[in-house]
Amino acid sequence: MSNDFDYTTVTSALIKAIKDGTGYPLIAENSAGDPPPYPYCSYTITSPKIDIERDYEGAIFELVVSLTWHGTSSVGVLNLAKKAESYLKSSQGRKALSDKGIVIVSTSGFTSRDNFISIDYERMAGFDVQLRVRDTYVDDVEPIEGFKINDNGGTN
Repeated sequence: MSNDFDYTTVTSALIKAIKDGTGYPLIAENSAGDPPPYPYCSYTITSPKIDIERDYEGAIFELVVSLTWHGTSSVGVLNLAKKAESYLKSSQGRKALSDKGIVIVSTSGFTSRDNFISIDYERMAGFDVQLRVRDTYVDDVEPIEGFKINDNGGTN
């Protein structure tokens, strides 16, 4: 069986879309190394596979990605989260993802997500985006090209 789906297709397309739509970077949440300077956006794949439909050419499924903006201003991160959401819903943003085989199903959970760090707050805001993708695969099974019925004269 061969499997053609790769989650990096989704993350790479989102990284480019967020950069194109806002001018700021998108990084993996809790990734190694130092984060970029504020403001920036991070992603977490919160629901990696929600089965939708399966056929002989593969499976269509959905996934949920949480996008969170990080910064020093509550209003600033809210504005960036709204700008990112608007871009993803725009025809330009939808086309950018569609060209990679990704469909935006919905956005939800737009909230402030501030985080208290030691003696100060990291200002955060974000939303979740539900995406639909196709996992194309081919089973390495010999096809049935014919069959023969053994007729023994109507007796069992």
